[in-house]
Amino acid sequence: MAHSRWGRTPYFLHVQDLWPDSLIESGMFPAGRLGSAAAAVVRRIVKATEDRAAVIGVISPSVRELILGRNPEIDPAKIVYVPNPTDESLFRPVGDIRGHGVEKADADLFTLMYVGAIGEVQGLDTLIEVARRMASRRHIRFAIVGDGISRDRLESSARELGLTNVVFHGRVAKEDVPSMMAGADAQLVSLAATQFLRHTTPSKIASLLASEVPIIGHIAGDGATMLRDSGAAMVVEPGDADGMSDAVLALANMTPAERQLMAARGRRYYDANLSAQVAAGKVVEALKGTLREHQH
Repeated sequence: MAHSRWGRTPYFLHVQDLWPDSLIESGMFPAGRLGSAAAAVVRRIVKATEDRAAVIGVISPSVRELILGRNPEIDPAKIVYVPNPTDESLFRPVGDIRGHGVEKADADLFTLMYVGAIGEVQGLDTLIEVARRMASRRHIRFAIVGDGISRDRLESSARELGLTNVVFHGRVAKEDVPSMMAGADAQLVSLAATQFLRHTTPSKIASLLASEVPIIGHIAGDGATMLRDSGAAMVVEPGDADGMSDAVLALANMTPAERQLMAARGRRYYDANLSAQVAAGKVVEALKGTLREHQH
């Protein structure tokens, strides 16, 4: 705000997360009076930055309605949809990475991989249930890459169930993620079933689409819509173990060429809708429109 002279210099506000909503939902704010007081302060700061922004960019379409609902004084025309690109120097077609000495782990196995945070909001209990149901299918494997507050509980659950088809790889450096992904046949996007999370589009969706991989989306709301539109994913409702099992079997029964067709559709969708070039163009055009209005 100081940099924009308290909003007198036009600025583009790109909303990456709804505050204080996400802080409350995640449990980051304490309960009781202290948490309520902190949330009230954040609300005032957020309202000030939204009110004074020349343009507000949102990374999920339904976030626009949430912002207008809580701050009806904002002109709807100044809120534009600008999704996030990924790190395009890192996330590129898996086929290109395999061409540089990185190979699929085992050509005779189908591996579904989850990469990312392992918390309650990721809803990965469904994945463990699917692994339990498929324990007798020796050609299907599940890999979980990452760390978080739910990892120990999920690992314990897998051990108690005697699952040998699930491997937890733990935390890896971001630059090692593409080569890890190249060792799998499909990737999982997963979020739990809460109303707030329906307005969330995980950043990993852009990374996976740019990486040109088949996807299973265990997700609802905006993220599910994007995955369906991409043509690269099979989407099931959060908590639907039957649906996820069916999706895993469908992908496992496809030929590599059929899975590659799905993956290629996803990369084309990324280039046309989510790339850094597309996002930058939307930001520039939105600000140009604001400047034209000021000139008139």
